[in-house]
Amino acid sequence: MLRNPIQKLNKLYYHWKRGYWMLDPRTYLGNYKNIPIDRPIFLLGVQCGGLTLVSRMLRRHPSVVSVTGNYRYWSGADEMHTVLGPILPSELSGCRYKVPNSKHPLFSPPRSWTYACNELLPYYRRTALDANPELTKKFKRIIQIIIAKYAIDKHNARFTDKSQVYTVRVALISELLRENNPKFILIVMNPYALCYKAANGKAADIDRLKKKLSLEVRLNICAQHWANSMKCALEDRKENMLIIRFEDILQDPITYMRKLCKFAELDFNEDMLPQPHHKIPLGSRFPDRWYPLEPERSQNYFQKIGRKEIEIVSKYCKNLALQFGYHIP
Repeated sequence: MLRNPIQKLNKLYYHWKRGYWMLDPRTYLGNYKNIPIDRPIFLLGVQCGGLTLVSRMLRRHPSVVSVTGNYRYWSGADEMHTVLGPILPSELSGCRYKVPNSKHPLFSPPRSWTYACNELLPYYRRTALDANPELTKKFKRIIQIIIAKYAIDKHNARFTDKSQVYTVRVALISELLRENNPKFILIVMNPYALCYKAANGKAADIDRLKKKLSLEVRLNICAQHWANSMKCALEDRKENMLIIRFEDILQDPITYMRKLCKFAELDFNEDMLPQPHHKIPLGSRFPDRWYPLEPERSQNYFQKIGRKEIEIVSKYCKNLALQFGYHIP
C-alpha cells in the first residue's frame, strides 16, 4: 500500500529538483562573473548508451556538480540541454526546447535518437564557426549559476554534464570554453546491440514511430544516428577527449573509472563505484541503473537480432564499430 505514495513522492521531488531553478530569483538576479569554471567535464554518447551510470559514478565525487545538485544528489537529472533548455541559447539546446525543424512530419520533439539521423543532422551540427562572444557569455553564465547554487566549494568545483546532443557540437563547446580547458569523455557501446535496442522502442522518439514505420526503417534511422554522432565527435576530437567503451567499464569498473578520473583530473575513490549498501537518493529515476552492474545485458539483443538487421546496422556503423573494437556479431 505504501509503494504507490512513495513512487509519487519520488516523482514529485524529481521534478521539483529539476525545475526549481525557474522559481529561484538568484537564477535571474545573481552576480556570478567571479565564479570560476575549472575544466568542465562533458560526457558524450547516445541515449541508452551507458551515460547515466557513468555520470552517476562521476557525480559521487564531492567536487563535482551537475545541473540539479552535488554529490549528495548524485542520481538526479543531469542533461543541461533538457533541464536548462528554456534559458540555453538555441545552439546549445534543441532536443526538447528550441527545437529546430520542430514541425517535421515524422521526427517530432522531444528527440533522442533522431536528431543526428541524416535528415536532421544539418539542423543540429555545430562547430567552432558558430561560436561568438555573446554565446560564450551566456553559456558561461549558466554554468556559473549551477556552480554557485550547488558546489560545496565554489572555487574548487567541477561542472559535469551529459547532454547527448553535445556529441555533435564538441567543437562549439570546446571553443566557447577554450579558456576553461574543458574535458570530453566519449562513452561508446556496441552499435549492433544498441541500435537494435533503440529501434525496438527503448528510445522514446523511435517508439512513437512504431505504428508509422517498419522495424527496418526505424533501424536505418537509429544506425544513422549512432554513426553520425560518433563521426562528429571524432571529427572534433583533440587531446581533450577520452574514448572509453561502456562494456569495458562494466567488466572492470575500477580500472576504467580510474582511467576516466585520471583524464578528468579528479581523485578516484572506490566509493564512486556501485556498492550494495548505496541508497539511491530520493527524487531519482532509473533506480536499476546502479547496482548490480550487468556486463552481459547487451547479450539479450545479440540473441534477438537477425542477419537482415545486422546488415542494416553494418551499412552505416561497420567501420566506426571496428575502430572502437566491435565486430559484426
